[in-house]
Amino acid sequence: MKFSHLIIAASVAALSSTAVSAQTTVSNATYVNPANPGNVGTASSSETADFTIQGTVSQACVLGAGGDLNDVNFGTIGIYADATSTVENVFTSVGPANGHTRTNLAGCNTANRMTVRKGNGVDGLRNTTNTGGYDGNVFQANIPYSIAAQYTAGAVGTMVPQASISQFSVSTTEDQDFKENAAWKSGAAFRIDISDPTKALVAGTYSDTVTVELAAI
Repeated sequence: MKFSHLIIAASVAALSSTAVSAQTTVSNATYVNPANPGNVGTASSSETADFTIQGTVSQACVLGAGGDLNDVNFGTIGIYADATSTVENVFTSVGPANGHTRTNLAGCNTANRMTVRKGNGVDGLRNTTNTGGYDGNVFQANIPYSIAAQYTAGAVGTMVPQASISQFSVSTTEDQDFKENAAWKSGAAFRIDISDPTKALVAGTYSDTVTVELAAI
């Protein structure tokens, strides 16, 4: 019985010695699951996204309060009417005259064209009240006139207005004229110069209607 016990004890000692020897040869290992090979898509440390903000401003032009300009009334247009006048001068105009109309509010918020147009064309002021007829060799029933438009605006495509007031004229021999401008706002004035006709003037009321148009282009 004693011998048998020694054999068993020797076997246990041998196994213990073997286990210690095996532990000294084990190394660390890394395992990767092939079912998860890596990122899907491109990973980035920053991202950029864009969006648009938008709105619309309507085209608009303004000319005077409610689109009206004050009338210009020359009153009595002077003529030579005394007995001391020569036959050449009697009933003719004593000279040219001028008048103005203006507004403190005019302009467009886009490129635009201002057109000034005479209703009677190159005739200018017409006497429509005379029905008695006249000798056309020495009398006339119209008075030509010119119009100068004055306002502050730059040319189309520019960012800065002209240094001085922009202006253009419709001469006595024109029925209309125009000027194109960049967006502008300022006062607007119109000077009317009536001529000194060489022929005598028939009695009556002389008038015309001027149209000033501001239109986006």
